[in-house]
Amino acid sequence: MEIKTEVRESQPYELFDQFLSRAIARAGLLDVSQLATFFGVDRALVDRVITFLETIGHVRRSGDALTLTGIGQQSVADGCRYVEKKGRQVLYFDGFTSEPMPATHYEGTEWIDDIELTLNADGTRFRVVTGSRSFNFEALERLASRPDREEFNLPGSVSSIKPIDVGSAFLPAYVVECTERLLVFVKAMDGPDEYLADLVSTVLPDVLAAEDRVDDMRTWQDWLRARGLENIRPERLPNNILRASLPAKEYGRRISWWQLGSFEVHRASFLQLWCDDAEARQHAVLDRVGRIVKTRVIRDADELGRRFSDLAGQLQVTTPGIADLRRFAREENDESLLSMVEDLLTT
Repeated sequence: MEIKTEVRESQPYELFDQFLSRAIARAGLLDVSQLATFFGVDRALVDRVITFLETIGHVRRSGDALTLTGIGQQSVADGCRYVEKKGRQVLYFDGFTSEPMPATHYEGTEWIDDIELTLNADGTRFRVVTGSRSFNFEALERLASRPDREEFNLPGSVSSIKPIDVGSAFLPAYVVECTERLLVFVKAMDGPDEYLADLVSTVLPDVLAAEDRVDDMRTWQDWLRARGLENIRPERLPNNILRASLPAKEYGRRISWWQLGSFEVHRASFLQLWCDDAEARQHAVLDRVGRIVKTRVIRDADELGRRFSDLAGQLQVTTPGIADLRRFAREENDESLLSMVEDLLTT
């Protein structure tokens, strides 16, 4: 939904603006002549300032009489100049209950207008799941009155809102069927999206049950064959996950090092790429941490240690340290990584 907004912004008073406003509010000086006489200044100066206060909605004229508006009175009471600014904003509400989406689903989230979406990279087609209800406009009023509305991307400084247009937008998400519950993943969230999982838990089981079953073993054998790995056969782990264990020599050639241990998604199923060689998995940890360091999202050595620990746990190897990353950078002739590692040690 697109809305018009009025935001009450706090600004410091100009000195004479404040004196005139206080004189009207507290001294009962209600026309330009009285104010000019009281302050001992030229009437034209007072008139210019009063005109400005009219422009920002603080003063109202009726003939020669002056009165402060509500925002003018509040400004005097709080000792700052409030200014109402008009703007526009987009708010998202879910299509099932018309409840507002949390602020976590704005920045970094990829909303689309197309009712059908296919990923060009692998042909994965997202199935559209729509709500059965029309939008309830009372949801906007309820949001505006909530004390926690900033958690739903409506700033507390907004003093009034008015709907302009309502349309549909779609949020691409991966849903993983697990034994006990659904896991939902979206681009903006680091890990499972508990909010969306709860939202769709009553809707998606019937949708998923109606889908054609995928022969995931054949799907991934074809995927491996297309990459020259026709001799690799995926195995199904006790937890029902498919895993393909590749020889160490294939990483850095047909498959990138950062993919070792990761889950590839293809045609509604996924496969974990693996290597039985612990030394290769250790190399993959260093490669992945090195890539993260180069994005400059790691702030200090403690955070670097946590990244090492997390990835080493995922790849089932001994946790490396900064000395190992230094050695890795030298072996790879990566001077920029080596420099960034040294910088982390000084922060």
